[in-house]
Parts: sequence; structure tokens; C-alpha cells
Amino acid sequence: MKMEERKREKEVLPLDAVMNILKRVPVKSLMRFKCVSKEWLNLLEANPFFTKQQLEHSTRNPALLLQRFHRQPPPLSFSVCLIGPHYNLIHQSHLSHVAFPDAKILHSCNGLLCLRNNTDLSILNPATCQIRQVPTTTVMPFHEVGFGFSLLADDYKIVRISMCDIYHNDSIVDLQTVRVDQAEVYSLTSGSWREINAAKLQPFCLVSSSVAITGTIFWLASRIFTSGSHYEFVVSFDVRRELFTLMSGPPMPSSPSHPCGNVLAVCNDELAMFHDYIVGNSNSSFDLWVLKDFNSDYDNDRCDGGGESWMKMYSVGPFYGIVYPLSLWRDEIVCLKPLPGGDTAIALFDPVSKIPKQMQPDRDEFCYEPFTYVETLVPV
Repeated sequence: MKMEERKREKEVLPLDAVMNILKRVPVKSLMRFKCVSKEWLNLLEANPFFTKQQLEHSTRNPALLLQRFHRQPPPLSFSVCLIGPHYNLIHQSHLSHVAFPDAKILHSCNGLLCLRNNTDLSILNPATCQIRQVPTTTVMPFHEVGFGFSLLADDYKIVRISMCDIYHNDSIVDLQTVRVDQAEVYSLTSGSWREINAAKLQPFCLVSSSVAITGTIFWLASRIFTSGSHYEFVVSFDVRRELFTLMSGPPMPSSPSHPCGNVLAVCNDELAMFHDYIVGNSNSSFDLWVLKDFNSDYDNDRCDGGGESWMKMYSVGPFYGIVYPLSLWRDEIVCLKPLPGGDTAIALFDPVSKIPKQMQPDRDEFCYEPFTYVETLVPV
């Protein structure tokens, strides 16, 4: 009997080997493995090192999470579908079985989703079905939300920003008179909100959703003058230090084309910006710019471009018809393409081969919003 016990002991894999195997296993299966032994339960629930290893491995092959806006049945509803690395449909569902009804995804960060339903916010891990309801606050109504992670602080944070019309109180009537009012931050570690200094932003209006990269959250901001002209730049928020910074965007060339707008994105863990425009009557093109050597410690209040280094990576198009760039996924550009009859489709465009891949649209949907998604064991 003792020889058999010693033999079984020799057959037990070292912990490093076990972790190297398990980090490649889908999270849904890992949840079932908790009952294998007490050691595996501790590994999967209370081992930050393994959680980090699993996340790092999962990040190498991110999926594309598409939030779909449905016209039928009324009122407006949302659902999600998950596209795998080989462009296969992994999963599609509504979020109501793990969140609240009509939950809308605001942001995705390391496999955690920040959700909103009216004025309620929550953080969801779809892989583990864990959800945390974020406490309400009476500080302000909010209009823009950012969600990011600081590796140095080892903390996930939500920043929400209130804007108001300086002449019409709470009602936003005219973008020329809209300004940032207040800001506050929620820490997943502390579980509480606190107001932060937003004086630097108060002359401006945020005009885009945010993107988060390696401890920093970014928005596009604008100041619109009574003449109709406007000045657009980038706002960054350091998640660890909880400080805002202003900086200029890429140098946009003057051309006879008609600009449609700018969209922030993430390109290989760097801030990117799409600048799309119409050439001629109906053909669309866009440029992709990437911010190199970003330094969150640099603070350029004048937004004159003194501390930024933007590089144009691609000029794409012209396309026949209108194509809207939305984000980047696995080195491909995720675009929204309007179709006849009011439908839309998601198209993936390889800027090197210039070969588009159009996904089949569903006829009851009229809009999509893409997010990069990875499975994670990160607790909420």
C-alpha cells in the first residue's frame, strides 16, 4: 500500500505545470473544476498569480463582442454576440439572465463589462456570471463614463463625468453652451465613489465614448464657438493618479474632402484615431493615426501639440458608398456599412490585403457597437 501511495505521489504534476495547462482551458470549464479538490478550488478562486496568468494567455486571442441594437420588438432592446478568432459565432444572448433588463454595455476591460441601465451602473464578468451593482450617488446626473484598470494600483475604476448647459441648467439644448460640470471615480477595491477635480475640463464638452489603454482612459473633447467653428482635442485620465490631461490630436490635412468625424480606438495597446471623410459625392475614406510614446505625466494645458507624436499608419479607401470605421480587432478594422432598406452590417477590413469580410446582418437590427473581449477569472 505504501508503494502505491508513493507511486501516486510521483504521478502528481507540479503546480506550475497544472497552471500552465489550466490557463488554456475555457473559464466555463474552470468553474466546474473547482470541485476536483480543495487545492484546485483555492487555485481558481484565491490565487491572484494564476488569475493574472490566465488573463495574459486569454488576451493573446481576443474575441469580438458585438452589441446589437434591435428595432423589434419595441422598445429599443440590446443583445450581444461573440465572434471568435476564426470569425465563428461563439455565443449570442441578452444580458438579462445575468444582469438587469435592457442592460447596455458601456465598456469592456480585461474581460469585465461596465453596464448601464438608465442611471444604474454595474460591473459584470460574463465568463463567471459574477456581477456587482455599483452604488448610486446623489452628486450628479452623468453623461459620459470611462472604465479602466491600473496595473500599478491593481484596481479597476469607473469615472463618470457630468455635463450641463450653462444657460439651460440640466437640459442640454445647444452644444455651443455645453460644458463639463463635475467628475467622480468609483474604485472596485474600495467599493465607493469620490468626487475628483474636473476644473481643467470645465470649458469643454466631451464628444465621444471613451477607450482605455494600460492605465489611461481617453475621450475626444471639443469647444464649439458661437461662430460655428470648433476645436477638437483628446482628454486623458490617469486611472492610478486620478488626474485629467489635455493634449492635441493628429494634424489633420486640409483637403477638398468633407470630414465626417473622428473615432478613438486601440491599436496594439496604443491610442489610435480614425479620421473619416467623404471624397466626391458618396465615396468614403479614412485615415488611421496612432499616438506614439504617450507619457501620462506630461500635461499640456494649451493643447498645442507640444508633447504628442502622432503617426499616420494607413489611408484606406475610397469605398463605394459610406463606410464608418468603429474600432480595431486582431489587426483588422471593424466597420459599419449601411445597406439598402435601412439595415446595417459589420465588415472587417484588412488594411494590408485590402480584402473586406462582411458579416451577415440580421434584419431586425439597425446598429452595432463592437468591443474587444477576453474570458477572465478576475473577481468583481
